[in-house]
Amino acid sequence: MSAFGKDIRSLVFDLDGTLYTCRELGEQLEEAAICLVAESRGLSMEQGRSVLQDARRLLAEDPAELPPLSRTCFELGLDLRSFIRALEEKVHPERFLQPDPELAALLRFLQERYDLYVYTNNGFFLAGRILALLGVDDCFRHVYSLEFAWRPKPDAEALQLLLADIGGLPESFLFIGDRYHVDLREPVKLGIPVLPVNATEELLKLPSLLGVTS
Repeated sequence: MSAFGKDIRSLVFDLDGTLYTCRELGEQLEEAAICLVAESRGLSMEQGRSVLQDARRLLAEDPAELPPLSRTCFELGLDLRSFIRALEEKVHPERFLQPDPELAALLRFLQERYDLYVYTNNGFFLAGRILALLGVDDCFRHVYSLEFAWRPKPDAEALQLLLADIGGLPESFLFIGDRYHVDLREPVKLGIPVLPVNATEELLKLPSLLGVTS
């Protein structure tokens, strides 16, 4: 029996921390953001780190739920195009990621029954590299990256644009992500079903939760 309604047609996955977990890659993403802050303000790396960390704490509604790097840079007034370039230049997922056959098998199983999408605060090029390294870049109908609306998650306006682009009633979607306040809170406000995952392995429960086990 499905834990969700029978009307779900579109599965929208977060990327970082959801389709893969990698502490080292997360550290590279943060260092790239720190470098951008430092260079844009003529600061040392340590000063840039302090500015970024202070901004994240100030923006956080809950100390345990820091805002994403992209949202923090956006709120600091930095050009998101520069943010994307910094990630492309300084983040090297090929050093850490490799094909995930279990994830690929899961997504291909789901792909036969649903339309799959990625919604990420990464730039399109970096997101594509990550998905290719995981061996799942052919599983998704579209990747909604930072370039789509130039408004990082969580953002109600960007979410509405995404929903309109895909099409369908709220109950036809399922949003899947590891950070409730970033990936899932805005969909919940619209009555969209969501699935929080704390580890990539939890994705393997999706077919049974959807009631489509083979």
